[in-house]
Amino acid sequence: MTDASVQIRELIESTVEGLGFELVRVTYGGGRKPTLQIMAERPDGTMGVEDCATLSREVSLILDVEDPLPGEYLLEVSSPGV
Repeated sequence: MTDASVQIRELIESTVEGLGFELVRVTYGGGRKPTLQIMAERPDGTMGVEDCATLSREVSLILDVEDPLPGEYLLEVSSPGV
């Protein structure tokens, strides 16, 4: 895990858990426009489209305020399931 991934995990973990999700993985990297990928799911293993949207909005608010990453990046919120 990169330093940026660790930093993001620390910033968002309590919010993610407060919304009823388990944070599965945080990755950051890529080319000219890197991707911040956040994978989460409910304790029962489910994660719907609305769950992803809710989590994305809440995480975006934190990232907008804290501004932990330089430049532009893509935010991808998904489930580890198939």
